[in-house]
Amino acid sequence: MLGLFVAPLAAGASPQPSTTSLLNSRWLWATVDVCSTASSSDVVGIRGSMPGTGNADEHMYMLFRLQYRDSAGAWDYVKKGGKSRSIYVGTSAYVSRQAGLDFRLTASTAAGTELRGEVYFDWRIDGRTEHHAVLTTTAGHLVTAGASPRGLSASHCTIG
Repeated sequence: MLGLFVAPLAAGASPQPSTTSLLNSRWLWATVDVCSTASSSDVVGIRGSMPGTGNADEHMYMLFRLQYRDSAGAWDYVKKGGKSRSIYVGTSAYVSRQAGLDFRLTASTAAGTELRGEVYFDWRIDGRTEHHAVLTTTAGHLVTAGASPRGLSASHCTIG
């Protein structure tokens, strides 16, 4: 499931933030927004938000990855089906954009498995990356669509 939310810049606004200001923006975050609910016991959803720069020629992309905590306590990538393609989420002419992706788990996922997400954010002009960020999921963000239960924003998800 891919869900988008956009917030337009005020008329006449044309900020040109630096990479540092983008990375420190309150609009840049990643969160778990679906965690194996009764109706979707095999789904973990990851959502990201990224700030716009005000430049309509700049395009924003997100790539989502799912990680699990291994028996030694380290985070590792889910190898099969745990990575999305790079998803276009719109132009950078907006204050922020949100997008999310649900990962369907396999029947072999063990109960008690702890999962989290990682989101790669790219701001591109003519296919060239102008700014880039990578964040792991954290809690406490304003999720505007797709969360289950409604409003869920978690750093990780533990399966049954």
